[in-house]
Amino acid sequence: MMRKASGNETDRVALLAIKASLFGGSSESVEALSSWNASLHFCNWVGVTCDGRLQRVTALDLAGHNTGGSISPFIGNLSFLRVINLTRNRLEGFIPKEIGLLSRLEVFNVSYNSLHGAFPLQLTNCTRLLTLDLYTNGLSGIIPDQLGSMPKLQNLYLDINIFTGQVPGSLGNISSLIELGLCQNRLQGSIPSSLGKLKSLKLLNLEINSLSGIIPSSLYNLTSLQTLSLVGNQLSGTLAPNMGLHFPHLRLAFFGENSFTGIIPPSLSNISSLQRFDVAANNLYGNTPEGLGRLPYLEWFNLAANNLGSGNEGDLDFMTNLTSLRFLSIFRNRFGGMIPHSIGNLSSKIEYLWLGSNMISGHIPVEIGNLTSLVRLRMENNSLTGEIPSSIGNLVELQQLFFGRNRLYGTIPSSIGNLKSLFQLGLEGNWLEGSIPINLQHCSRLQKVYLGGNKLSGMVSEELISSLDQFGYFPAAVGKLMNLNYLDISSNKFFGEIPAELGKCSSLEYLKVQANSFEGRIPLSLASLKSAQYIDLSNNNLSGEIPSELQDLRISQVLNISFNQLEGEVPTKGIFSKLSRFSVEGNKKLCGGIPKLHLPNCSRTIQRENDTRCSMPTVVIIAIAISIFFGFVLVSIFTWIVCRKVPKRNNTPAISLLGGGQYLRLSYKQLWDATNGFSVANIIGVGSFGSVYSGVLGDKPIAVKVMNLEKHGAVKSFKAECKALSNIRHRNLLQILSCCSSLDFKGNDFMALVYELMPNGSLESWLHRSIIINLIQRLDVAIDVASALEYLHHDCEPQIVHCDLKPSNVLLDADMLAHVGDFGLARILRDRVSDNLSHEQSMSSLGIKGTVGYVPPEYGMGGNVSAQGDMYSFGILLLEMVTGRRPTDELFNANTSLHNFCKSRATNNSNIFDIVDSHVLAELNLENNDYETNQEDMNVKRAQDCCAAIIEVGVACSLDSPNERMDIRDALKVLRNIKIKFPERRVGVHRQNG
Repeated sequence: MMRKASGNETDRVALLAIKASLFGGSSESVEALSSWNASLHFCNWVGVTCDGRLQRVTALDLAGHNTGGSISPFIGNLSFLRVINLTRNRLEGFIPKEIGLLSRLEVFNVSYNSLHGAFPLQLTNCTRLLTLDLYTNGLSGIIPDQLGSMPKLQNLYLDINIFTGQVPGSLGNISSLIELGLCQNRLQGSIPSSLGKLKSLKLLNLEINSLSGIIPSSLYNLTSLQTLSLVGNQLSGTLAPNMGLHFPHLRLAFFGENSFTGIIPPSLSNISSLQRFDVAANNLYGNTPEGLGRLPYLEWFNLAANNLGSGNEGDLDFMTNLTSLRFLSIFRNRFGGMIPHSIGNLSSKIEYLWLGSNMISGHIPVEIGNLTSLVRLRMENNSLTGEIPSSIGNLVELQQLFFGRNRLYGTIPSSIGNLKSLFQLGLEGNWLEGSIPINLQHCSRLQKVYLGGNKLSGMVSEELISSLDQFGYFPAAVGKLMNLNYLDISSNKFFGEIPAELGKCSSLEYLKVQANSFEGRIPLSLASLKSAQYIDLSNNNLSGEIPSELQDLRISQVLNISFNQLEGEVPTKGIFSKLSRFSVEGNKKLCGGIPKLHLPNCSRTIQRENDTRCSMPTVVIIAIAISIFFGFVLVSIFTWIVCRKVPKRNNTPAISLLGGGQYLRLSYKQLWDATNGFSVANIIGVGSFGSVYSGVLGDKPIAVKVMNLEKHGAVKSFKAECKALSNIRHRNLLQILSCCSSLDFKGNDFMALVYELMPNGSLESWLHRSIIINLIQRLDVAIDVASALEYLHHDCEPQIVHCDLKPSNVLLDADMLAHVGDFGLARILRDRVSDNLSHEQSMSSLGIKGTVGYVPPEYGMGGNVSAQGDMYSFGILLLEMVTGRRPTDELFNANTSLHNFCKSRATNNSNIFDIVDSHVLAELNLENNDYETNQEDMNVKRAQDCCAAIIEVGVACSLDSPNERMDIRDALKVLRNIKIKFPERRVGVHRQNG
């Protein structure tokens, strides 16, 4: 019971009780409270302010003093209190109801703590309150209607809590309200039209909730509004065309991540005070309004992820004369035409210019070099042509440069070496040729370099070689890039030796040099790459033995040295002890290694070769050689005679798919021309049964999967894929355009499948190449894959089982829509009854291989193919998408697995981030594992719940017992509910007073 006392003795006793409560029973010293002792009068204590005449406490200000514990109910005895400021501490527990006794209270600020419980209804008794600030806590329940009875309230901040229910319409009765913040809660329903009565309102922040419906017309009556943020809700309808006339003082306008349709308000240019305008991630269309150059303060303009633009010339003219811009994004729209030369007149202050994933054509203007403050420049995924202008070297502040997947040609300008701050360089998927500029070594901060899929070669001038005699055909200077984390020069025309200097790049995690013409030995120095996770040297002309030093590599993913000319013994220790960690396929002179490789014994092979060489007399060898020569001549003459009489078949039309559909009929020559003669530079993937080439047929980008008919099972895979895809149609299945079974120019059998090209590659590349794919994008991909499986398992007649579901078989189109592909192992189930399969569909007869880590355990024990088998693979896929770990990660062994690794966390959200992909954590600004100190951030809490929910589905789908696994329809329903419950979130604005 509270002690009854009079005057300032009551205040002293109350303060001592508050001190004890703030200590929370801990012996931890709090500097702010060290002065609270009997030797000083309490009016001299730190954080305490008293009335000069009565010596009663009028203010308690302990902001930012790192005090813990809770708020004592004795605070209600400080009856003269006008100000309580306990912001930025570590307070827990409830807000005591005794606060309601403080009739003189004007400011109550407990923001940035960890308070929980319901809204303290007794606070509404404090009718003199001017500021009520509960920002960033863990308060829950509904926001009470009684708040509307606080007549003097000017600032109300309830942001970043867990409030549910609707926005109370009674808030419209607080005519004195100037700032209202309700962002990052779980509020639902519509925006109350009564808010339109708040004539003095300057800030309205409702972002990141689940509000729906349209913007009420009454809201446009708020002519004093300076900040309006509705980001991250489920709002629909249109933005009022004359919005610019209703909000003459608007400075910050955020409407992103909703479902708004229609056009950008043409009257936007009338808001002369406008500084930031964001409508990203909606369904807006049409052109960008004219006259934006009249907005002198406009510094942020974000139109990303809409349907804006016409795809025609003139779409980008609006960029002229935007003289104050710092950020401009039109990423992922339909803007077309050429970039105007007037882009050089953009603000000299502009730091972010994102034009990627549009329909922009023409050359990159030289004038881009005028924008010397640029930090990030993105133009990837367009149709840009011409050369990269050397003026790009003027952008000395540039940190990120992405020109990938265009049609740029010519050489990489040497001026790129001027970009000393550059840490990401993306030029992949163009037609660039020549060598990598030597002075790229000056970009010492480079972490990620994407140059794959070009026509770059190793030609270096004699002058360069004479002046830099240590540099070979591939610039050894790359070894000076000490911060390099990711290097991709795959699918080019480099030759010569792989430089040993690469071993000096101590931070290198991903090295991709496959599909070139490198020769010589594998450098021993690669064993020094202690951070390496993925090394791919495949499809080159490397020779010699595999260095035993590579056994020391602690690669967590793959070492791929397949399809070279390597010989000798395969090591057996370290990375070479696990078949899932390395690939040596296609090196015909290798021997030894672990038994699972099934390679010949090295000693027997060498002995057999020696015996053959030693046992044959010279005369016999000569006789055999002469016989072979004359035999070859006779066969050649016979072939010539036959070929004169039989017409060549390499230009005959390809067979079309079965099923009666209309498909392209393509010949070998057409595919040869479309892929530049099946150029190595066009290789975009290498699989178990062949290689995939990019190409262009007319103006349509295509992917051509050429079967390696020397591989056992390639023909069966070809037929299976044709059969499986002949009659199925679904937006999330990779659409086959044609298949070709013909002869090549040499008269050899040729088989290929032709698909629509997926410009964003495979899910595998996004999950494991440090490319940004956020949590919501991962959830969307999961829903897409589940939708495809639902169709195959339940809506397709006959039922189809994919049998090889994994990230590399999930392809992403330009809109990041996922398509399941590679049906080479698919099985058509004739009998659905209880999943009893006929003998011809049993494991023994079909010899299902699948991919290690994704194959369900029953297949390995001879079990039948079933839809439940696909569910296991899907579950593992989900777990990999959230954790970023492959099922074959070295973390897992006989005693654990990806499933068990996740299962132990699935029921405990608090430590779920211990297993979540680091790139997801980076998206939440948690790269340094500081998520425990960010628990009060609702973005973090939402992401925690979302990750835990997806992992729970993944675990339920990947149970060992097939009969216990979740069905795809149930899984899809849960994933869609997760999407509804955790829509994409983004913090756009906080209250103005900080």
